[in-house]
Amino acid sequence: MNKHFARFLALSVAVAISVLLAGCPGPPVPGGANPPGKPGWTLVFQDEFDGPAVDSSLWLTGFPWGRCSEIAFNTEEGNISFVDGALHLTARKEPVNGFCFAWDEDGTFTPYYRDFEYSTGMLYSVRPFKYGFFECRFRVPPGTGFNSAFWLYGPEATEVDVFEVVRSDEGAAQMTLHWKEDDVLVGTSQWPTHIDPAGPAFDAGYHTFAFEWTPGAIAWYLDNWKVPESLWTKFIRGRHIPDVEMNVILTLGIGGMGGDPEASTPFPADFVVDYVRIYREDD
Repeated sequence: MNKHFARFLALSVAVAISVLLAGCPGPPVPGGANPPGKPGWTLVFQDEFDGPAVDSSLWLTGFPWGRCSEIAFNTEEGNISFVDGALHLTARKEPVNGFCFAWDEDGTFTPYYRDFEYSTGMLYSVRPFKYGFFECRFRVPPGTGFNSAFWLYGPEATEVDVFEVVRSDEGAAQMTLHWKEDDVLVGTSQWPTHIDPAGPAFDAGYHTFAFEWTPGAIAWYLDNWKVPESLWTKFIRGRHIPDVEMNVILTLGIGGMGGDPEASTPFPADFVVDYVRIYREDD
């Protein structure tokens, strides 16, 4: 089959199925926090973020490869705190000088310091996970220029964005599966979908996102409601179900996807996380 015709056919099918799904019910209005117990699953990782400090047996406060982004530096001082049983990752507009590293054209490791316009906070799990149910209850900050995310990352550019919330998505959350090589059917190495919340906006009240990952299937949940996928989305994602261990990450990004902060963007700004829980499916 001609490659261009195959892509045209694929997109046509995707559009048709999306129209059929347009009448599907939406997510429920969120309730309170879920209890830790989950039938059919065993809790294997839990942080209720009661503080008073980061549990170093569970989390790193930077990526293993560095703390740099384009305009922000991840630090601990003033950017990670615990208030009323919740984690606060705080973005600040302040000059920061931070340590970074890169590789030159010859593959030589080059450490350096540079200045940043903003500081922010993040958590990166000490241990990786393969398969499970990954759940996070959260509230994102208002304003343009932030990317609040709960995600998994592993070898071979494998990545699952359980959720990313940026202002350019007009109130929706993005859920994306990434893989290494472009899929010949769609000419890309990622497949995003979006969902709008019921009840308060993501920056106005708590919501719960979860990602279910087994060897044969993946699924997203918003406020205990399984997010529907078109048959085409399920087919494409099903071709790239991760089979590697991945670390769990919480980040409050600044700039990049969704644009840079504006003059009206409020600082300091908090990405508030009530808990992170990870479950293993019972045999």
